[in-house]
Amino acid sequence: MTTAVKINSYLLVLFVVSLTNGVEVQAGWPFSSSAEKEAKWAEKASRPVGSRQKYKFGQLWPPYPRPTGPKQHFWNKYHHSHYWPHPYTCEDRAYVKDIMDRQIHNGWTDQTTLYAYHFEKEGNKLTDAGLLHLRWILEHAPESRRVIFVQTANASIESQQRLANVQNAASEMAGTQNVPSTMLRVTPAYGRPAREEDLKYRAYVGSILPPRIEYTAGGGSAANGSN
Repeated sequence: MTTAVKINSYLLVLFVVSLTNGVEVQAGWPFSSSAEKEAKWAEKASRPVGSRQKYKFGQLWPPYPRPTGPKQHFWNKYHHSHYWPHPYTCEDRAYVKDIMDRQIHNGWTDQTTLYAYHFEKEGNKLTDAGLLHLRWILEHAPESRRVIFVQTANASIESQQRLANVQNAASEMAGTQNVPSTMLRVTPAYGRPAREEDLKYRAYVGSILPPRIEYTAGGGSAANGSN
């Protein structure tokens, strides 16, 4: 075989290989060179910023937590430096917004809950304060937050009595068609009735040892035993 024939054979093989590679790239063949390069660059771009922690001479350098993987590529360092603090500010804002949304949700859940002190001990009927709070939920709570939660009792039968009494009272106030979703909620009570707080305060004031300051009707005061 002459040299010219060998060269032509090599050129023909290269031509066929180039056509095959072109078809594979256009078809999105996963093992093409462009896909491999894109995967490598994607891995490099996902590396965290900053210096790396190293173990040397029995110590960690630096001693505080730092990434330990491969360093960033030059182009990725330039990209982070040029567009800093984006996209990290977007992640921080989303994180803060998520916390605020949870706090708002928990706050509205607390405000739309009927606790044990809203019910009478006999029959688990709503007290006057419970009826007023239920009306507030129906009239003032936003529609997206208008869900009535009922604190569960120690027994399942009592919990169902509370739920039924709340549903009946809500239907009388707003009509059967306008009653929002009502469900039981397992939660502790975060407050106490005003009457209970008043009794505790009166008991505390009555237990104060002398001398006591007596307040007169005119606004003045005089200590016990004074002239």
